[in-house]
This record gives sequence, C-alpha cells and structure tokens, in this order.
Amino acid sequence: MYALTGANGHLGRLVIKHLLTQVPANQIIATTRDPQKLADIASLGVIVRRANFSDPTTLAAAYRGATRLLIISTYVVGKSVELHKAAIAGAVAAGVKHIVYTSTPHADPSSANPLLADHGRTEVALAASGVPWTALRNSFYAEILKDFIDLLLVKRQFLIPEGSAKHSWISREDCARAATGALIGKLTTTGPVDVTGPEALSFADLASRLSSLSNHQITAHPLPDQEIIAQVTAKGVPADAARSTMRLISWVAHESTETPTDTVERASGTKPTSIDTILRTLVTA
Repeated sequence: MYALTGANGHLGRLVIKHLLTQVPANQIIATTRDPQKLADIASLGVIVRRANFSDPTTLAAAYRGATRLLIISTYVVGKSVELHKAAIAGAVAAGVKHIVYTSTPHADPSSANPLLADHGRTEVALAASGVPWTALRNSFYAEILKDFIDLLLVKRQFLIPEGSAKHSWISREDCARAATGALIGKLTTTGPVDVTGPEALSFADLASRLSSLSNHQITAHPLPDQEIIAQVTAKGVPADAARSTMRLISWVAHESTETPTDTVERASGTKPTSIDTILRTLVTA
C-alpha cells in the first residue's frame, strides 16, 4: 500500500496520476485535509482519507495499512518543522516501512535561510525516526520562470540580478515522476538525493536561451536589485509585487550552483524535460 499526503495539491495530484499507471487504485491511499475535494480521485477506486498535520490524532489512522508513505512538505512560517514531525510520528505509529519526503537543495538545519533550515531540521527528524527514508531535494520548479520572465523582461532586455549561480530547473511533472518512483521503490536511495532538470543555467544563460527561442533579440542586462525594481515598477508592476518577487529572484541568483543529476531517469525510466522545451512554451504563451 502506498500513501501520500497533500494529495489535493498540484504535486499530489500529479503523483496520483503517475501512481495509477504503476499500481492498482486500491493500493493507493490519498490523504488530505478535505476528502470531499478528492471525490474524483475516490471515484477511480483510490482510498481517500482525512489527514491534517495540525491535528496529529488524524495521522496514524490515515496512514494505517501503508507500507510506504510520501510526505509532501508544507511551508508555514515558524511551524513547518512541527507539522512535519507530526506527520513522521504518525507514519511511525502506523507502521510505515519507508518514508519519502519532498525537500529542497542545500537543506541545512543550521542555515540562516528559514526554508533551508526547516527542511534540514525535518531531515534530521526523519533520520531520528528509525524508519528508512528518502528526502527528494527538488530543484526550483521551472513553472515559476514564467513569473520571473514576465517581471524581468523590459523592452527586450532581460534584467537580471548580479548573482551568477546556476540552477537545474525542473518541471513539477518530473518531480512527480521522481516522487512516484521513490514511493513505489524504484529509487532505492536512502537519505537525501538531489532531483534536478538536465542542465544548470544562470539567469544570463536563461536570457540567451530566451533570445534563441523567441522571434527577436533579447539581451541580458545585469543590475543591482533596487534598479531592477525601479524599472519593473515603471512598466506598471505594483511595487509590493515587484519587491516580493525580486527577493526570490535574488535569492535564487545567489544560491549555490547545482549539479544536474540523473535522479528523475533512475526513478521513472524517463529523462527530465529539457529547459528549452519548457522555455518554448513560455515564450509562445
């Protein structure tokens, strides 16, 4: 029996889609805070149960009978680790034999970055649980590039932050393929494993790819963050939205460079989607 949390989310529904091609529906336990939202999944024969990390009394019962469990991480400022620990404790109480967890690159319990620290502390809790575990350190979703491109493209110039880190952007679909493979035991890694797209690109590299895939020249123009914010607000983007998105962009640009891995292929038998394929859909949208 294979169980997953957050089954009504974007990633959860994709995992269920792929699970249904691998195992019978009655071997899948889909858990969510509101089971009514998974009526369509239940109609396929999938077992749907209520589970709420904030209500630990629901968890052991929700995971009952599961051999392997995928915990799709949540992020609630100041509470994520507590919620994840509740999910882990519920899995232990239910007798789960292997836990898969969606983490992030460079997870580190001592990091000054709250997101990296929370994932790192959760990985520590997994290691202390006594249950074999796999942490899927998913790279940045390529889908967020649309928001980045919409913000940073100004008069055929791609305004980019001054950081030069390279990231192996990955589609959410490929993360779902990897999670499915890990959940059913096709990915045998124990502990943390990086889940990436096929190549690492900086923002300058992305500008070059965008130019080659579009019908007009796009040039990269590195600027300090505040100057980028000033230019994008001048084109009509609300200041709060510009600052918020720019904080994320700047963080990505200054994070440690990632090395591409073959995790998706090992877990699913399918190579991850190329960044050009993803970008092509964005420039033609």
